[in-house]
Amino acid sequence: MARTIALRQVAEGRFGCVLTVEFAGDSVGPGLAAALAAAEAAGAAGSGGDLPGPVVTGPDGRHEIWRLDPVTTLELHPGLPGHRALADACAAEFLRLRPADAGPVTVVGYCSAAVFAHHLLHALADAGGPPAHLLLVAATVPDEETVRREYAQLHRKLTGVPAPADPTPLLADPAATVDRLRDELTRLARAFVTDNGFDAAEAETAADEIAGRYLAWLWFLLDAARSGPVPVPVPVHEAADDEEAIDLLRMRVFDLGIDVGATGAGADNGGTR
Repeated sequence: MARTIALRQVAEGRFGCVLTVEFAGDSVGPGLAAALAAAEAAGAAGSGGDLPGPVVTGPDGRHEIWRLDPVTTLELHPGLPGHRALADACAAEFLRLRPADAGPVTVVGYCSAAVFAHHLLHALADAGGPPAHLLLVAATVPDEETVRREYAQLHRKLTGVPAPADPTPLLADPAATVDRLRDELTRLARAFVTDNGFDAAEAETAADEIAGRYLAWLWFLLDAARSGPVPVPVPVHEAADDEEAIDLLRMRVFDLGIDVGATGAGADNGGTR
């Protein structure tokens, strides 16, 4: 699966490594990895509030930044592996591109990727990866209602009307659920491209791309709800938003071992919000 993993290096640096787990178009603006790289490149230091220690400025203080999109990875891999298998593959590819002896890594899990970030860090450790920290940003743990709500939004995008009520338990048989969702999304996407006048030669490809993206997203949420976060043997911290996360990363919180509780971010031993 290495050739279909949406992992890329965003910026070079010598001040530790950051691996963000985020989704394409998930946040307003360029995304956390790109925002951190831009802030460091511009030398935007920030005051740091109550956090002691030097701020990071100039090229010598920049992080090495990588960005992983697990939903795009699932979209490129129709087998739809679960969180642990996906994490194992992503960890192997990351360590292939950046060997374990290259130095510590801070894994950053954004929003609904918080559960996957736990699994990814666990997979890195199992594969002999470098020492790591885990930072969760606006963390959420999806449940069955999350999947229903997201499906309703996708249904409205494709049809303009709410999805019909469906009392079928989603987590009782995830394999059956994803098969049903695949059929429904494919049908709706094909009707959507037809109604919107897509060229006949492009319509089927466009419909498959739409259905594939939506199915990957729903499966990611469904499997997160089923698997939940796994304990990780490293410090886990939380930030409320991108701005707070960038401040923590730039202010050497992880490298200096400073108590992140002093910033109001609240140190944690493995849970999520």
